[in-house]
Amino acid sequence: MQSKAPPRQTEQQSQEIRPRRGLGTWIRRGLVWLVGGLLALAVIGAIYQVIATQIDQRTYLPPGEMVNVNGRLMHINCMGEGGSTVILEAANFGMSAHWVRVQQQLAKTARVCSYDRAGMGWSEAGPEPRDARQISSELHTLLKNADTEGPYVLVGHSYGGLYARMYAARYPDETAGVVLVDSSHPEQFTRSPQGRAMYEQTRRMGTFIPWLTRLGVVRLTNFYPAHPDLPTQQRAQIEAFNSSTQQWVTTVEEFGVTPETNAQVSNMGSLGDKPLAVISAGKQSPDWLEMQDELAALSPNSIHSVVKGATHESLLYDKGDSQVTSAAIQQVVQAVRTDQPLSR
Repeated sequence: MQSKAPPRQTEQQSQEIRPRRGLGTWIRRGLVWLVGGLLALAVIGAIYQVIATQIDQRTYLPPGEMVNVNGRLMHINCMGEGGSTVILEAANFGMSAHWVRVQQQLAKTARVCSYDRAGMGWSEAGPEPRDARQISSELHTLLKNADTEGPYVLVGHSYGGLYARMYAARYPDETAGVVLVDSSHPEQFTRSPQGRAMYEQTRRMGTFIPWLTRLGVVRLTNFYPAHPDLPTQQRAQIEAFNSSTQQWVTTVEEFGVTPETNAQVSNMGSLGDKPLAVISAGKQSPDWLEMQDELAALSPNSIHSVVKGATHESLLYDKGDSQVTSAAIQQVVQAVRTDQPLSR
């Protein structure tokens, strides 16, 4: 018996099948275009970042001198004359330009130098690990090669306070006094739940910010603007470097070894009887101010000033608060000059 031929598909059935095949094709094509578009944007962003960085390097020349430190150039900017030289150590993600108000005020009566750690500001990148021991060694070589004679009054703001303490402990004969400006404490990220949460949040942010910088996103969005209270020239310099891939990478490297840096500084102990001034921002938590009291106890020859209404940043950037910071530094310089204890 002859079998019947299968019925032909109706026109309606064919139309129902064709769109399904077409939809899958368009989805695949759409994904290809999306990925291609994202890759194109990434390439454009990376090129934009490279060109803009080169323009910044030609536009913002170093105000100080570039000194060879173990085969790499580091920037140091000194001004003023007289007495022990004051060395200014910036915060994490900080650079020499952040010290402009304090440095200009101090230069009227003392020699004062701000500098950029390796990989920050105008300084070339340095070897890892970027911990307190490495950074203090590089500063020691920088000061020697720049013919900047000691003994020094070391001033550290925020994270820079850890580096100042490390230098003072490793090179006590070259350290005449220390000033800690709302300085970090070795236990600030471990003592309280808030501190631990802040550490984890910052650490997580450090995993993707350098990549966004490489792709020009940080520069395009002005992700980290300079503080508005800074002078115009230094604000422009800081914003240029705040968009620098090298500066973000170095900042993440420094923060990434925070446990090692804190352990190194803790193991160094006290500052002996060296003159020590601690300046703290009044708008800080009780836990923070308690740790600031502990920093003041690093030397029996110390003063601790809590600046009412001041913030962590205003102690450097605000005209009035920065004068309080400068006055405390001058007090330590005067104690060193006269070989007298600090007056409380």
